[in-house]
This record gives sequence, C-alpha cells and structure tokens, in this order.
Amino acid sequence: MQVPFLKSLRFKVGIGYIILVTINVIVTAWVIYNFGRLTLALNSILSENLTNVMVVETMARVVEEHEHALAVILRGDLEQGRSEFDNAKEEFYQTFDKANENRSLPEIGPILNDIRSTYEGYLLVSDSLYHLAARNNLMAAKAFYGNIVRPFSQRLSDNCFWLIEKNQEKMQEVARETGRTSDEAIIAVLFAAALAVGLSIVTMVQFTKRIIEPAEKLTETVHQIGRGRLDLKTDIQTSDEIGELSREFNKMTERLRRYEELNIEKILSEKQKSETIVESISDAIIVCDSDSNIQLINRSAEELLHIQEHEVIGKKVNQCISDERVLNILQTPNDSDLSNQPYLQFRYNGHQVFLRPRVSEIPAPHGGKRGIVLVLQDVTQFKELDKMKSDFMAAVSHEFRTPLTSINMGIDILRQQLVGPLTKQQEDLLNSSKQDCERLTKLVRELLQLSKLESGKIELREEIVDIRKIIEATLQPFHLQFKEKSVALKARFESDLPPLIGDEQQFSWVISNLVNNALKYTDSGGSVDVIAKRGGQSILVQVRDNGKGIPQDHLDAIFDKFVQVKQSLASTPGSVGLGLAIAKEIVEMYGGKIWVESEVGKGSTFSFRLPIAQVETA
Repeated sequence: MQVPFLKSLRFKVGIGYIILVTINVIVTAWVIYNFGRLTLALNSILSENLTNVMVVETMARVVEEHEHALAVILRGDLEQGRSEFDNAKEEFYQTFDKANENRSLPEIGPILNDIRSTYEGYLLVSDSLYHLAARNNLMAAKAFYGNIVRPFSQRLSDNCFWLIEKNQEKMQEVARETGRTSDEAIIAVLFAAALAVGLSIVTMVQFTKRIIEPAEKLTETVHQIGRGRLDLKTDIQTSDEIGELSREFNKMTERLRRYEELNIEKILSEKQKSETIVESISDAIIVCDSDSNIQLINRSAEELLHIQEHEVIGKKVNQCISDERVLNILQTPNDSDLSNQPYLQFRYNGHQVFLRPRVSEIPAPHGGKRGIVLVLQDVTQFKELDKMKSDFMAAVSHEFRTPLTSINMGIDILRQQLVGPLTKQQEDLLNSSKQDCERLTKLVRELLQLSKLESGKIELREEIVDIRKIIEATLQPFHLQFKEKSVALKARFESDLPPLIGDEQQFSWVISNLVNNALKYTDSGGSVDVIAKRGGQSILVQVRDNGKGIPQDHLDAIFDKFVQVKQSLASTPGSVGLGLAIAKEIVEMYGGKIWVESEVGKGSTFSFRLPIAQVETA
C-alpha cells in the first residue's frame, strides 16, 4: 500500500528541515543587517575624522619644519635654511588644501581661514628675518625672531592643535554612537537567537511527537515480542510509513503466534525425548550455556554433586557446584588441561569411584559456541582392572627376580669354565643366553620401577640438586658409545641455572633414557644435543637429535606403556616400551611436564620442564 506523499515521513521530515532552515536564514539576515550598521559607523570615523586628524598633525609637523629652517638661518647658513623653508612652505600648502577639502565640521572653516591668514603673515615676517640675517645682522635677526616671528609660529601651532581636539571630540561622539549601535545589535541578535532556539525546540518537540515517539513505541513492542510475547500488538494509528510498518508487523506477529501454536507441541515432545535420553544415561551429565548458566543435569549428576535440578537450572555454576575440580572444568574448559587430571575421584554410594571428564562444545550456527556439555564417565572398573594388571605385573616381576638371579649366576659360572672347559659352540650359546637374561632383568627392573611409581610406594626424595652436574655425570658413560657409532654428543648450558629440588638418580635416569633413545634412532654422522636453560619459573631440558623422527600419528601415544615406534627393519632389542612411560611418571611426580616434537626424516626433540619454585619453598 502506497502512503500519500503529504502524510509520509519524507514530507514531515522535509517540513521540519524547511522550518529550521528558514529560522536560520532570518537570524543570519538580522545579524548581517546589524553588523552592517556597525561597519558604516566605523567607516564614518575612518573616512572623515581620522583623515582630518592625520592632515592636521602633518600641518603641525610642517610648522615645526619651518621653525627648524629659521633656526638654520639664524646660525648663519642662509642657503640651507632658505632651501628647507621653501620645501616646508610647498608641503604646507598641499596639506592645507587637503584639510580645506575635508571640512566636515562647521566650526573648522573659520579656523582654517585664520590659519591661512596667519601663515601668510608668518611668511612675510620670515622673509624680513631672512633679509636681516643676509646683512649679517644676526643679533637684530634673533631679536626680530623672538618678538615678531615666534608669535606667528605659536599661533599656527595652537590652531592646528585646536583642530586636532575638535576632530577627536567628533571621533569620541561617533564612538559613543557606535557603542549604542553595538548594544542594540547585540540585544537584537540575542533576541533573534532566543527566538530561533524557541522555534527550533517547538519544531523538534512536534517532530519527536509525530515521528520518534511512534518509532520508540514500535521498538519497545518489538523487543517484548522478541522475548516471546507474541500476543502483543502495536496500536500506532498514523498514516505514514511507521503506521504502515506497525500494521504489517501486527500481521507478521499473528502469523508467528499461529506458527508457534502449531509447533509448540512438537518442540515439547522433542525436549521430553532428549531429557529422557539424558536421564537414562548412567554417567553424570551437566549442560551449561555460554555464560556458565546450568541448563540441564541428569539424576546421576544430582546424586554425585548433591544438588537438585529444579534448584540449579538457570543459575551460575559457581553458585551451585562446590567441587572445585568440576567447577574449574565448567568455567574454563579451554584452559583446563584434562591430560594432567585424566581421572577424578569421588565417594559415591559409599564406594570410591573414578570418573573421566569429557568436555564437548555446543556449536553456534554462525561460529562460536552456545555452551558446553560435561560428561563424567565412570571408569572405575577400568581403573580397578589397570590396578589388578599393575599388581599382577609387579608380583610376576618380583617372582622373576630370584630365578633370573640364579640363571645369571649359573651362566656366569659356566662362562668362567669353573666346572669344566667349553667348546666354541657352547660359549656362543651361553653368550646368547646371557644377553637374554640381561634383557629380562632390565624388563623386570623397569616393571618394578613403573609399579612403584604408579602405586606411589616409591620414596620421593627432595634434595637440592644441580641439573648441570647431573647432565654431565649422566653423559659421561655415553661418550664411548657415541664415538663407536660416529654420532656427535654435545651439551649446552646457561651459566646461571638455579638448583632444583628432587632426586638426582631419578633425574639422571630420565636424561639417560632420552639420550639412549636418541642414540638408537640416529644414524652415523648425526648429532645429539642436550640443552638446559631457564624459562620463567622453571628449567627446560631438551634432548635434540637429527635422526629418523617419529610419525605424527604416534606422538600422542609415545609416552604410554608398552608403546614402541619401530621403523621398517629397525629393532630395539630388550625394550618393551616402558622407558618413556617411566620418564613421564618421574617428571610429573616432581610437578613437571614432558613432551616431544618430531618430524619424520628431520629428527626429534624430547623436552621436559621442572619447576624451580620448589627450591624457594624448600
């Protein structure tokens, strides 16, 4: 529907602008008129009185030049004095003619006539003075100057100054008149400005009443409808575009209300289905929005965290959940390092349970996230199975130690030929058996070490140690092996490394294991670098090689138990993949972190970081 032009917003806005522009034009014209009056008054002063003052001042100066010329004549320099006097006389006539042309005041005419007659008498007596001086009668000339010539000069000067005073009085009168005109102009401008402001305010009030208020009313109604009030309607009855928009908006709202009524039952059905599925899951589930407000929890989460769903829905997680571990995961899911806390321990129904947290983001349609879902997966049975496995491995390893010791002793006795001589074939068999016993002994030792670390039974020694000395002592036995394989071994340290708190033997074992692995997977001609430096409040130790490298898909599992990365035909005799797992347990036992960076064909860098803040605490 087309809105008539005389009722449209364009017409209303245009009328408002025309009124404001008209007011501004009238005020501007009034201001220009009043300032034009001031300009005329100032021009009157400058063109008449100021010019007269300047001419009269020039005339007075010329009289002074006449006097100076006469003084030169009285000193005896007749030619110089006569020349100056004639020049001054010519300038006086020119100046007098200008003054005579600008007779703006009635009383100036008689004075100018008097100046003219006095000046002519002055010329006559000056000429007589010159003739006296020319006859070398200077004494008589000086007396004649004082008695006859000087009174004429004084009269000329007095008349000139009287003319200056008259013109100044006229200028003051004009200045007062200009001041009155200025005051009148200021009052007129202020009145016009006040009138313009008043008319502008009235215009804007009417503009607001006819345009802005309906728009604001429509906006408020739209906000309420956006919050779900689909039963509202706008009651704007204007005939402009806003009224047309309001009527169309009412039609749209009615259609939305009918659509909502048709779909509300389906939405409720889907919601109940989702809630039933969540309730049926045995793992604890918590759903929060992007502002950390709880949106959904199931029965398992209620029992685990001792909260009720109807009491916490819509509230902040920090107001409902007291467990700091769960609270930290919900509030900062991106900053929470779940790899450092793979399991959370709880007391549930009188039993100790282990729960593995898993966080998933709810994506938003246009990027970002709508919220997060936290699932606390019950892995108690897997934890118990892992403990049973570790206990079994520890028991078996412990039982292996005694027979392995006996077998080693028997093989050593046979190799030393204490019970009789051996053939070449028998010696080869015994050497092979000795190597197998050593591999089994190493495996048993690593299994026992890992079992102690996992169970927490290992003694946690806290001594002040120097990481530089530990690295140097650890690398000392490796130099011969590196030399035999033609691999360069280098160590670099910062000069001011602070001490650490820990176990020297455990740290040495970690470094030894990393260096040994680097040697195994680095070909002849390669190099291995051991670097130690300070990084913030920790010491960073790196073992860097340029060997074969590790594929990217193995990096996440490289520190797991019984994991080995074998390259094509390469083999690692006597190893079952426990070294890096033990190193990880040792580093994390002292509050550190270990990781690896690698690229196939370019080498690997194993790094671990140990905090030095423990030294200050100790």
